[in-house]
Amino acid sequence: GLPLCDASPATPLPPPVFKTHVVEGNGLNPVWDGQEAANFSCLNPDVGILLFAVYDHCNITKTDLFIGTSAMPVSCLREGYRCVSLFDSNNTRSGAMKYASLFIKVK
Repeated sequence: GLPLCDASPATPLPPPVFKTHVVEGNGLNPVWDGQEAANFSCLNPDVGILLFAVYDHCNITKTDLFIGTSAMPVSCLREGYRCVSLFDSNNTRSGAMKYASLFIKVK
């Protein structure tokens, strides 16, 4: 896995970034079929944060439009299947974002 930081707080390493491929024609319920996984190590899980960010790729403009995001402490992750609630750009869960979430598997 990739370390999020080394032992010295004065020399942070850049955080690892994992980006999935675009799922075409599967807008309301995209499925990646378990083909992609983000593997990483965190040397200090008490301060590590895992950030999920979801974008909709537009083939016409070739841009990624923000859908939602969620952040959680690495120390709070538990093995198994989890539902990660997404928040809009105002950090709220209302309107179209009220039930938006990611279904993930933590190993």
